[in-house]
Amino acid sequence: MSKEFTIQVRVYYEDTDAGGIVYYANYLKFCERARSDFIRALGMSQTAMLQSGRGFVVAKMQARFRKPAKFEDLLTVSCQISRMRHVALSFQQEVRAEDGTVLFELSCDVAFIDLKTGELLPLPEDTTAKLKAYCNDEA
Repeated sequence: MSKEFTIQVRVYYEDTDAGGIVYYANYLKFCERARSDFIRALGMSQTAMLQSGRGFVVAKMQARFRKPAKFEDLLTVSCQISRMRHVALSFQQEVRAEDGTVLFELSCDVAFIDLKTGELLPLPEDTTAKLKAYCNDEA
């Protein structure tokens, strides 16, 4: 059984557009924060990865906007791994309102690469072990 990692995000005025709702690109920022906090919570350092010339990059994403969030809303952003491969991870993420209503859904594939050459690298064994508890992949 996989686990879900969550963070809370408050919608600030700067996150909204002229219509008073969250500007669409900010949902991607909220999801990026959740993935970054997820990595940190597992005891992995993105700074250490960057210093070693390796890191995760977004390779593909698909988003679905369901309902708008508004100024001062408190949102829950979830992060769950739907698939692990030798060189990449697939995340399923949701942004939910305080009442649990799903506002935004994101499927996001990230690849582990050499940051200088752009070549795919295998996920380190210690990283894979930490990520498995959050993975839905049955394979």
